Amino acid sequence: MAPQLDAAAIEEIAAADYGFDVPGNRQALTELVHSPWLPDDLTGNPGEVLALIRWTTPASRRGHLKRLFACTLLVRAVTADGNPVDSLAPLVDSARELGEPARGAAVRFLAWCRLNLPGDWRDGDPSSPMFLTLAVLLLSAETAASAALAALLVEELDVVLTDPDLPWRRRPRSPLYTRRDTDSATTRRLWSALVTRCLVDNPAVVDPRLTALGRVLAGETATPIDELRALFTTTT
Repeated sequence: MAPQLDAAAIEEIAAADYGFDVPGNRQALTELVHSPWLPDDLTGNPGEVLALIRWTTPASRRGHLKRLFACTLLVRAVTADGNPVDSLAPLVDSARELGEPARGAAVRFLAWCRLNLPGDWRDGDPSSPMFLTLAVLLLSAETAASAALAALLVEELDVVLTDPDLPWRRRPRSPLYTRRDTDSATTRRLWSALVTRCLVDNPAVVDPRLTALGRVLAGETATPIDELRALFTTTT
């Protein structure tokens, strides 16, 4: 995404914090755009403006490019808020809207994140890594790998929901949030919308098991985990 961001886009991101410290943010963003590496730490500049871009609702390709750029950096690094799930949902949304090659690149990047748990993933909420698996599934729902990814997600969801040592409160509807109270309402709504769009209302998804899983994750049905597991027992 970085080569597609022109100077005007960088300036818009730099000014996202109500115009505060635009020169410092501009310099930091310019360095990131031209760096061959993703940063390990974004607790300082330009972390705040990237976090603010994360909460935008893009109405154009340009807006999705800026948001995907911001969220990719936030998902990889240690951040001030320490909750990468809030950055992951808009990343998936923008990658899906942009299509290829952004979508395929996002799948590979998020699969790497799931295997390596960089930044805030490793030491944060123990339920967070499950959302990386969900993200890869949503972006891969139309591929041959989707059933295997769904089976893995069901197993991870089961572990999260049955862990007695996790001090979460109970929530109604979607099991994704049964015991999480760390995610913003905006994040919960976006995940639910993504699940519906990618698994339930997606005409390219022909496997009824994925649709069934999507309805559970969206809170439309209350199928027990054991029944979901049974749906995918033949998956390899």
